[in-house]
Amino acid sequence: MTLITLPVLTRLLTPEDFGIIILTAVFPTIAVNVLTLGLVSAAQRYYFEYRADSEKIDALIFSSQIFLYLSLVVSLFVVFFLKDYISQLILGNTKYGMAVFVMFIAAFLGQIINFYLCIYQNMEKAATHSKFTIIKTVFTSIISLLLVWYFEMSYMGMIYGSFIGAFIVCGLIFFQFNKNHKLNFSSKILFENIKYGLQIMPKSLSGFIDKFFDKYMLNNMVSLSAVGVYNIGQTVGNTMFFLMSTVWSSFQPVYYKEIFDKGKDGSVSAGRIFTIFAYIALMPVLLIILFAQEIIHIIAPAPYHDAVDIIIIISGGVATQTFGMYVGVQYAYTKKAYWIFPVAVVGTISNVAANIVLIPRFGLIGAGFSTVISTCIVNGILTFMGQKLYRIQYEWRIITKLYAIITSAIVLILYLRVIEFNGVSAYLFKLTFIAFFIFAGIKAKLITRQSIEKVQSALFNFSKRERA
Repeated sequence: MTLITLPVLTRLLTPEDFGIIILTAVFPTIAVNVLTLGLVSAAQRYYFEYRADSEKIDALIFSSQIFLYLSLVVSLFVVFFLKDYISQLILGNTKYGMAVFVMFIAAFLGQIINFYLCIYQNMEKAATHSKFTIIKTVFTSIISLLLVWYFEMSYMGMIYGSFIGAFIVCGLIFFQFNKNHKLNFSSKILFENIKYGLQIMPKSLSGFIDKFFDKYMLNNMVSLSAVGVYNIGQTVGNTMFFLMSTVWSSFQPVYYKEIFDKGKDGSVSAGRIFTIFAYIALMPVLLIILFAQEIIHIIAPAPYHDAVDIIIIISGGVATQTFGMYVGVQYAYTKKAYWIFPVAVVGTISNVAANIVLIPRFGLIGAGFSTVISTCIVNGILTFMGQKLYRIQYEWRIITKLYAIITSAIVLILYLRVIEFNGVSAYLFKLTFIAFFIFAGIKAKLITRQSIEKVQSALFNFSKRERA
């Protein structure tokens, strides 16, 4: 579901339909994370360790694929027989069993696609990575719209659209990817990756619990429609996380090389890289905070307008994900990803506790603040511990300014909504925040003529290498 299709889908589907779609994804998302044993993240780490040895790289890629596809085939039979029980457990009704099963297949195929995209990202094949990402989004969106609108399949149209889109893209990327690599199975390399992946899996698992527990609570304590409205708010807010991840996909290979090649000597340059990454990633976050109301009023009818506050609040948590993404290399470099487990536990406990306390009292708003609280706690602890493993010399002065602007924007926009303050004056406030952000970039020498020329040159060179 993208911002492009939302204006249509919100007029074809009810908030309750969106609630069903998101809740049927609860079990599949968590189950796929467990069944794949963190192999996607492990492959990302070991690619940089093996990158000078083509034989090991081929073994890493082929062995991981064998495991992922075998896990998919075996688990399909189990999930099919348990689908009605799972539906009853999550949604309180057995009639959504087939929806859960189809969503499971789509989620598993999506995880396999992520494996391929991760390798392409590490190979610095940005154009190929973007091509398949766009193809998946376009295919899924078009098929889903066709099934919902023309065939009137309601929420099942979205679910089947996700499955068909993932199936087509997974097939396309499978054949293109493997034609350039040898079939080389290595149980030693596979088990080494699984061993590392198991250390990371708890953080991913806790992330999925954080993602779905609030919706489970909303369904039981408010309504299924509330889940749908909340999901729309999260979808728009998390679009910023997607953009942030896209930016990160360009920075990550550079950051990995800086650390793995220079060791401790890369501390200062890694800090500067983070500043540049954070500035680029936070700009769209600031914009969506400032213009969340306008966006929702354009893409959705009145029943969904309560999602505006959710977008603004959740964007605060998304902003801290710059640290959440960046610290992963510190744990990967030192091979101490097992420290992520206790942090994940703390994050999950804080999320569950916050939801239990806030949702009964504040409903949708309580769910939004619960997400922000747990996200900030996890990213804060991970950053603190990461500094103990590998110290990055963060440029705290400029970073503090950027987050102060983001936080101030959230507080002011929420306040303006409470007092129903609109008009030209409101837009003057919004433009002021944008001006502050741009000025901070200029002051930190992030926006210069040379930096703009470097970005243009880098994009040109990436495109040229991909065509070659």
